[in-house]
Amino acid sequence: MRKHQKVAELNSRQRAWLEIERRKLRPGMPEYQEFRRELMPIEIELGMGFDAQESPIIYKWKPGQEANGFLMVTGGSGSGKTEALKLFGAGIAEHGIPIITIDFHGDVTFPGQTTVRLRAVSGGSEFGINPLVIEPAYIRQMGLGAKIQREVSRMSRAVGCMSEQQQSCLYHVMEQTYRQFGIREEDDSTWGRKPPTLADIVQGLSDGYRSGIEAFDKRTISSCWSKLRRICSNPVFIRGEPLRIHDLLAWNVRLDCSRLDLPSQLLVAETVLEMLFEAGRGEGEIPVKPETDADRYRAFIMIDEARVLTMGRGSPDASEHILNIMASQCRKFGIGLILASQMCSHFSREVHTNINTRLAMKRMDPDEAKKVAMHMGLVPRDLISSESPPGLGYFCGASTGGTVRLRLRQLAD
Repeated sequence: MRKHQKVAELNSRQRAWLEIERRKLRPGMPEYQEFRRELMPIEIELGMGFDAQESPIIYKWKPGQEANGFLMVTGGSGSGKTEALKLFGAGIAEHGIPIITIDFHGDVTFPGQTTVRLRAVSGGSEFGINPLVIEPAYIRQMGLGAKIQREVSRMSRAVGCMSEQQQSCLYHVMEQTYRQFGIREEDDSTWGRKPPTLADIVQGLSDGYRSGIEAFDKRTISSCWSKLRRICSNPVFIRGEPLRIHDLLAWNVRLDCSRLDLPSQLLVAETVLEMLFEAGRGEGEIPVKPETDADRYRAFIMIDEARVLTMGRGSPDASEHILNIMASQCRKFGIGLILASQMCSHFSREVHTNINTRLAMKRMDPDEAKKVAMHMGLVPRDLISSESPPGLGYFCGASTGGTVRLRLRQLAD
């Protein structure tokens, strides 16, 4: 019986590949994702390693065998960390699972992506990010007030700590601006209306300074305006065509944030992550016992140099930090996470607690090697080598039966 089932599965996959070739489809095309069920399970060849008897063996990452689809990649400059991300990203795209890349340095490119370059100048991408877009599922569950409070907290982290009075002032202006655009929490028929942009918020503060805002003095309004003026005037946040969830998922979008300043990078990344999380929550939880990886994973999110998020303003261990929310909850909504940074200390306790799979590249300094070794059942000297060629490292996960030493394969150019 199992033999016949295996043959049927192989035939199903072969038929899918024949149809993909006939239609000249490639990873990154929305139509390619129609075949995701036939392309399961997800198996990504990592490279050559050695088993307990020092015999060569090809290792694979199989997210369906892990407790969740969370993977942490750490390694110093020049260790091959970026090449590892390309390998994982291309592998996921080949299996028809959407993968969204938030790229702070602008160099995580692989086949099957659609790059959107976000620039703070005119003539950049025609697309932008609007943090004030309404997601009806979220408003229905949490309320517009909670949405506004999240945006206020996010803006405060992006521009630097705002006082409680400044945050209260910003909350008031945001609430009034939504109403001016005809969006009211008590009337769900208004939630689909065109939302304001951050430029409208700055204008509201400017108008409030001239005409006055009840309960706030001019000094508070002026200081709030001064903190927000630059980021809210960034073309990325006021362009007419904001990116939507459907676009991000259908085209495997890579958001190239390398031309943005740090506050804008933070705001873009947190906004997109929340959009993806809320979209997953809106679809509901995945089955308790998924039949295939197609049921287990709806999308993956890859973030290079995640320290931009975790080491930004505000505490990385705060429960409301978007990475902590995702690390603790997004598995049940079918979202996988691939997070990379040079040091494991760039991640919060919540993230470390929920990460089950790790890749540590060699070329670590002694202090970092001690921290990483503790998580992977290694001794620090295994990870210390300033002369190791790029691509050498240790992978730890259920897919490989524990921690293994390997040389990552290179993606073909």
